[in-house]
Amino acid sequence: MSDDAMDIEEIAANYALGALSSAENARIEKELASNPALAQRVEEWTRRFAPLLEDSEEVAPPPELLSRIESAIDRQQASGSINSVTIRENEGDWIAIAPGIRKKILYRDAKAVKEAYLLDFDAGAGLPEHDHHATEDCLVLSGDFWIGDLELTAGDFHAAFAHSGHAPCRSEKGCRLFIKAAA
Repeated sequence: MSDDAMDIEEIAANYALGALSSAENARIEKELASNPALAQRVEEWTRRFAPLLEDSEEVAPPPELLSRIESAIDRQQASGSINSVTIRENEGDWIAIAPGIRKKILYRDAKAVKEAYLLDFDAGAGLPEHDHHATEDCLVLSGDFWIGDLELTAGDFHAAFAHSGHAPCRSEKGCRLFIKAAA
């Protein structure tokens, strides 16, 4: 995929999620009228994200989040260690992405459009059937994780390849997953 195609994907996904600033949002809304390729990608991402956003409440970030991010950046620059990332167990924020499911981003590579994160499922929580536009790697760290009738437990690995679909996912007892996927 070309850099331009990746840019369109990233822009469309972030627009559909509402993750752009008001200035970026206004620019994209203006461009949508004259860019059918972008409009099509936004429509597809909106459909793709719709099941994840149903029945979920908006969660405001903690008020101290920006200062914590700035402090982490300052520490990293002061240490001279910009070639690696370390996230301690008690660092980072859990973001509610669906009822009973939280996400903690560990690392985001904007250039490669990839991210690594943890997902926590409460007992009984689940996600609807969904498609993968890029390969997603999943390692079960604890608990039980079901993809349709396939049960995965601690130590099990699963890869969903690009352009594949996932059956509904759930956890009966609760679980924690490590995921590496497209951002």
